[in-house]
Amino acid sequence: MKPVTKGERIKLLDALRGFAVFGMFMINIRVFSGYAYIYDETPENLLLTKWDKVFNQIHIVFFEGKFYTLFALLFGIGFAIQIVRASSDNRSFIKHYSRRLFFLLLIGIVHLWGIWFGDILVMYALCGYLLLLFRNVSNNGLIWTAFIVLLIPGVYSLYIQLTDGGFTNNLHDWFSNKWKVMGLPIASDENDTFSFDDMAEIIRHESWIMVMRFNAIGPALRLYITAHDVRIVKILGMFILGLWIGRNILFRRIHENNTFLKKTAITGFIIGLPINILFSIDHDTGMEDMFFIIRGTLDTFGHISLTSAYAATFALLYRTGLRRFIDNNFNAVGRTALSNYIFQSFLGITLFYSVGFGLGEYFGATMLTVAVFAVFGFQILVSKLWLNIFRFGPLEWIWRVLTYGKYIENKPK
Repeated sequence: MKPVTKGERIKLLDALRGFAVFGMFMINIRVFSGYAYIYDETPENLLLTKWDKVFNQIHIVFFEGKFYTLFALLFGIGFAIQIVRASSDNRSFIKHYSRRLFFLLLIGIVHLWGIWFGDILVMYALCGYLLLLFRNVSNNGLIWTAFIVLLIPGVYSLYIQLTDGGFTNNLHDWFSNKWKVMGLPIASDENDTFSFDDMAEIIRHESWIMVMRFNAIGPALRLYITAHDVRIVKILGMFILGLWIGRNILFRRIHENNTFLKKTAITGFIIGLPINILFSIDHDTGMEDMFFIIRGTLDTFGHISLTSAYAATFALLYRTGLRRFIDNNFNAVGRTALSNYIFQSFLGITLFYSVGFGLGEYFGATMLTVAVFAVFGFQILVSKLWLNIFRFGPLEWIWRVLTYGKYIENKPK
């Protein structure tokens, strides 16, 4: 067991990982700024607000749900690659990979509890442990298992609708009580229980003490949200699918098969675009219950279809004259994806919370899009400079040292 060398890396996957970091920030920034919680409000102080409806649709159709899905696929692909690279001693691999996941879990807990409630790393680590159970499953078994797992959100939506919220109502009461005990602000005097409007009050609050109180119940909020969107189940399904893709990358070189990539891209766009456009439009049909159930079933597959189309198109472009451009703009960020993901949380809070620069009061969907490109451009520059000096990103290096239990040289080879 040893860290992957520069010559062993599949550069396409690094670039795709950088692309995923960009796409996740496009959605996360709406949460950092509080824009995700103002719903139909259109505050007069938002800049370039006349374009916000257009960019809202772009965010929902092309970004929402697609890039954490892409990142999950890449996690599963990485798992497959590590299995192949590992020692023939299966127990040795399980021990090593379990340590790796444990320290990722710790990093995620620190991020979740101390920085931002929207952390995804904890779910990735937990699903990573479950993925170990599928390491010896056949390719056909992986496809069928992924399909069945990804059907669960639809069944769950049916349960939520038929039971008018089911057990999530108890979770809501439990979390509302925690919110009150911590003395956190309530957006409306007419509602004494927690609502997502209250989140905007935290972002607008000028007290670090209030922000720290909120962070203290961040894990509870993440649990409550997960109980509604069952994202952890979707992530597990994508991990399993990623494991299948990883095997086929290594043994069939599907990332270099233009025919396969073109079919995947065309099919993904044909299926994914109509579904995502349909669910981005407000519907008042008098059959909202049925629409909610249908959406719960199809939404996941709409995300997967469009994500697959993105990945296949990206791989096709990577095999053209655009390869140098793609590497220049995504590769370094992808190699330092963990550090860049955590950095985005720090920067998002600093820029948009009122305890920082308070820009959340002025940025709608249009300005947030501009901000994403500006921040990502900065991350490209810093990531390149860092990798000119060091072999790994700062958090990537710490993660490896903890995993291997020894000092690892961080100078480039």
